[in-house]
Amino acid sequence: MIDGKNYYQILGVPEDALLKEVQSAWRKFVKENHEDLVPQWERQAAKERMFIINEAYAVLSNEDKRADYDNANMFNGGSKIELVRSRVRKAKEIIQRDCTLITREDIQTIESIIDYLDRKVQESCFNRMIDLLSTRPEMAKSIVSLAFDEQLLNVKTKLFETLLQTAQYAITYEKVYLYGEEIIGVNEKEEKERNYNQLARVLCHRSDLGKYFVFPAFQEQVSGCESNLLRTLLEFTPGVMTQDDFNHYVDSVNGIRWVIHSQLRSYNEQAIAWILKARPDLSRKPAKKKAPKELPFPLRSHPTNESTVS
Repeated sequence: MIDGKNYYQILGVPEDALLKEVQSAWRKFVKENHEDLVPQWERQAAKERMFIINEAYAVLSNEDKRADYDNANMFNGGSKIELVRSRVRKAKEIIQRDCTLITREDIQTIESIIDYLDRKVQESCFNRMIDLLSTRPEMAKSIVSLAFDEQLLNVKTKLFETLLQTAQYAITYEKVYLYGEEIIGVNEKEEKERNYNQLARVLCHRSDLGKYFVFPAFQEQVSGCESNLLRTLLEFTPGVMTQDDFNHYVDSVNGIRWVIHSQLRSYNEQAIAWILKARPDLSRKPAKKKAPKELPFPLRSHPTNESTVS
């Protein structure tokens, strides 16, 4: 317990929260307490909050540590398998309801379990969200995450398309940030590229959120994806990129060694050229020169001791 709160209360998740919910809560706190987003006077308090939040996350995101924690504090009497089965049953029950009876909490339940559902049930869930979007547009903000999940899972339904066509206003910077983070974890390059291209489509509809696409665009390039997010950013909202943003990207590119990853380095050098063409006001800072390595003691030349008499 920390200040009378257990780890679940610290992260603001239920005791039966699945890993995806724990990760989502932690990312939200990271975003809220980032030093670039809090006032100077609040930074020390934000660091202290993050220390506690990271401690809770380290336990709840690790299956073995969480089991030990639950046993010691008498949380979650049922097994993880039974918990998942219970959530699956509930999700199947939710999508059978009339659209007028589905709540935001129901949508969060579906979102928490979507990775565990088989493809047919996933399709049913996404199609039900399309129905909900058309009959109750006020629920659009609650559906955005599932639309991005549809893309990450590569399910061939039309929730993402429907969202872009009818409710793009519901997409917020937090959802863009989380989608970009999720794309990093996609394994196949082809799937990564497909998702970055979908993020580029979001940018076309929500250019007012342009600055929140900068980091995903750089991540696209560093990961070697030949998709269109950076080029879309430079076409629609080049002005959102700051010199600091560019400096961070250049540092990442300089860290890609020519000898080992020449093709990837060449691709990113080309991206830097695109950026400088679109934003001639930006300047590329010189690469840091590595300090010469000092030879270990046995190989160093010993200083002459002039006072020594031979």
